[in-house]
Amino acid sequence: MRHIRYAALILGGLMVASLPAVARAQSAPAVQHSYADVNGVRLHYASIGKGPLVLFLHGYPSFWYQWKDQMLEMGRDHRAVGLDMRGYNLSSKPAEVSAYRAKHLIEDLRLLIEHLGAQRCVMVAHDWGGAIAWNFAARHPERLEKLVII
Repeated sequence: MRHIRYAALILGGLMVASLPAVARAQSAPAVQHSYADVNGVRLHYASIGKGPLVLFLHGYPSFWYQWKDQMLEMGRDHRAVGLDMRGYNLSSKPAEVSAYRAKHLIEDLRLLIEHLGAQRCVMVAHDWGGAIAWNFAARHPERLEKLVII
């Protein structure tokens, strides 16, 4: 039953996105920006709310802001975190191509979840983020409550 609720909250966030910005801003709590130094890189993330962790992974060539409306909706009763994956926006951008191998990106996620003080999370991902999320799920299923790929 909880999976239906997560899907409804994600879709609710999509509907919130269609509201005028003025209507959303009146009740929207502030997004907090933070950094996590993990796996030899500095990852930027935006977060809102308190409660169980919902981690949003962006697609190519986007960044955390892709999820702003869904984060506002989920942040009502969850800790919604939108990550800038390595190489994007305000996160570290290693020069070596090898630094972007899936094993490094998966470890970034595992250590970020740990950094955020969670054992498990709901992971919501799109596009390139979805490819990484599938790999994460295969390697660390014990860390996921739910996996949503869009």
